[in-house]
Formats: sequence, C-alpha cells, structure tokens
Amino acid sequence: MTYTEVARKELSPAQKVEAIYRLLKSIPLDDLVDSYSNQDVVALQKFIWDKTVEIGLRMKGKEFSRKDITSRMVPTPVYQRQQGCSERVYFCKATLCILSNPKCARKKLKGQFQAMQEVVQEWIRQP
Repeated sequence: MTYTEVARKELSPAQKVEAIYRLLKSIPLDDLVDSYSNQDVVALQKFIWDKTVEIGLRMKGKEFSRKDITSRMVPTPVYQRQQGCSERVYFCKATLCILSNPKCARKKLKGQFQAMQEVVQEWIRQP
C-alpha cells in the first residue's frame, strides 16, 4: 500500500455517522482505531479533524483558532521522544507513519482524538 492509497480513502456514510456521534457524545474512538484498516484510520483522523474544526468555527466564529485544538495535543517532537522514535518530525504523520509503524501511529491518534473530543465538549457546554 502506498502513501497515496492511504491518503485517498474516505469513510463510508455509516462510519461517518458513528464517528460524529462519538465525537459529540465524547465516546472514545479507541476501539474504532484498533479495528479499522490503516486506510480507514487515516480517513477517520481527517474526518474527525475536519468536523472538530467545523464545530469550532460554528461555536466560536471569528474567535476560533486551530490552536484551540492543537494546544491540547502532545507536540510531535515530545511524542516521538516518549516513544523512542528517531524518525524525522515530518514523518510522524498518520499518513506516513501508519505504513511503517501502525501501532505507534494509532496510539498517537487515540490521544489526538481524545483532545478533540475534550475541546468539542467544552464548546458545547459554553453558553
């Protein structure tokens, strides 16, 4: 499987519904990450990121910043040090790393999903 094949995959409508439901209800996505193919995991990451940004824009308008999300995530260089990884920082992306080290990539994605769910819950609870 190539990088291009992994990056082009899109979730099915049923997978999208399940993912958005879990995002909004703060139900962990870990079991999906564990059971999905590499292609589906990468598609899930893109979908959840896009939906989190969309929710942020709708809830916060012009006050929204991607940093509202990314500031909650473990920075890639820190994550790589924690995992003992010596790859280039750029390589630590789901679409690249999932092919060579899927276990590590999936672990990183689980943390990112948790961060996105937390910020979505905060936005929903705001008056």
